[in-house]
Amino acid sequence: MVIIRSNPYNPEKEAIITNQDNNVCLEYSGYYGVAMDIGTTTIAASLFSLGNKKYCGNITETNRQTKYGADVMMRIMNSNMGKACLLHNIITTQAEDIIERLINGICTSDKITEMVVTGNTTMCHLFLGKDLSGMAGTPFKTAYTGSASLKGEKNGFKRFPDINIYVMPGIAAHTGADAVSVICNQKLYQADKIQLAIDIGTNAEIILNNRGNIYACSAAAGPAFEGKGVKCGIRAGNGAINGIKINKLAGNIIIDVIDINSNTSSNTLQDSLIPKGICGSGLVDAIAELLKAGILKPDGYLMCKEEALENGVKPGIAERIHKNSEGNYFVFYGKNDLYNKQQCNSCHQDIIITQKDIRNIQLAKAAIQAAAGVLLETAGITLYDIDEVKIAGVFGKFIHPKQAVLIGLYPGTDNIEFIGNAAGNGAAQALLAQSSRELALKYATETKHIELANEKSFQDKFLNAMELKKW
Repeated sequence: MVIIRSNPYNPEKEAIITNQDNNVCLEYSGYYGVAMDIGTTTIAASLFSLGNKKYCGNITETNRQTKYGADVMMRIMNSNMGKACLLHNIITTQAEDIIERLINGICTSDKITEMVVTGNTTMCHLFLGKDLSGMAGTPFKTAYTGSASLKGEKNGFKRFPDINIYVMPGIAAHTGADAVSVICNQKLYQADKIQLAIDIGTNAEIILNNRGNIYACSAAAGPAFEGKGVKCGIRAGNGAINGIKINKLAGNIIIDVIDINSNTSSNTLQDSLIPKGICGSGLVDAIAELLKAGILKPDGYLMCKEEALENGVKPGIAERIHKNSEGNYFVFYGKNDLYNKQQCNSCHQDIIITQKDIRNIQLAKAAIQAAAGVLLETAGITLYDIDEVKIAGVFGKFIHPKQAVLIGLYPGTDNIEFIGNAAGNGAAQALLAQSSRELALKYATETKHIELANEKSFQDKFLNAMELKKW
């Protein structure tokens, strides 16, 4: 039996903000600015009143460039194969579209005077129309260093030609402005602390502050946590499963489904709520619950029905395991689970987790864990020396901590903080204060970059981290 609970959370309302109070500007006048975090998969932008430095609204949506590759290497390849201008035009057009929607009902286009952009190095290059040929292989080289300042018209903006654009400085070819934004936003340079920050995304950023000595690297985690490359994966939004529990004794499955039109408690059953797919936090839960149920082995192997039954799994759960030409898969929600059998029965798609999906999650979490291990080794410290662990990214904020620790996505510690879109918040600070831009330039230069491709220990750490277990 599947029990559906409604989750009224609306992920599109997750704003880039500069303080915990999130004071919303309701008196619209004067000039405005936009802070934009351009991720490989997702773009998040917020509007601010420059006069009183208050937040006015935000938009989060999928990066339109994803049709030309799910990760940065595919974007680089497409750029170098003659699509550079196309990719630049896609992102600048989308940026202007977002700004237009942000200011709708608030101000006219001439009132938008400032824009600060952050993102990984590839996204910043594509936004600026810079050559990516040096990023295709070792030794990786960027087309520019430091920050960039230019007028909108110089960057191909047609609707906002006079806007002043500032692109945050990056650290290296694959550790970009987003890492610098996190460093500045979270003050990951304090001399009296040892801090580890993990910005979970398609291109995960890992930063270590060892009492004022800062180390940073990026890991190709892939887009699985953002719903890409997964059989039933979707972005967090209406109809997405973002929480899963398997009751081993009763054989029931409890799933939380995002319902942005609901104001009800998550304990309320929703007979008419049909899941459309699984988002990142739901995927983490799915892997963890399959482990706890004894269906999934720590090495990532998903048992077949017969093996599960031999392992003591309840028949009601084991019967959800099926097999096709690609391997075993588990059905979390199928046609037989519809409350109203007439309801969308002909068009309903089973919500499943496949063996390939599990491998994709393993690869992502192993890359993050191994990268963190390399930074710790380089700094000469251990996980037990860390005072604070910070998990950044909108996705990271909504993962269920115990589930993530169980599969080894990030370390288990009592002093862990979920900081939301710290990269976007860093861009917002740079939008509202010149001192934040100066701070960004300082730490973009002073941070020690670790190129994982050159680290001999990374591959061994990566293979060891493939196992689904605690750090």
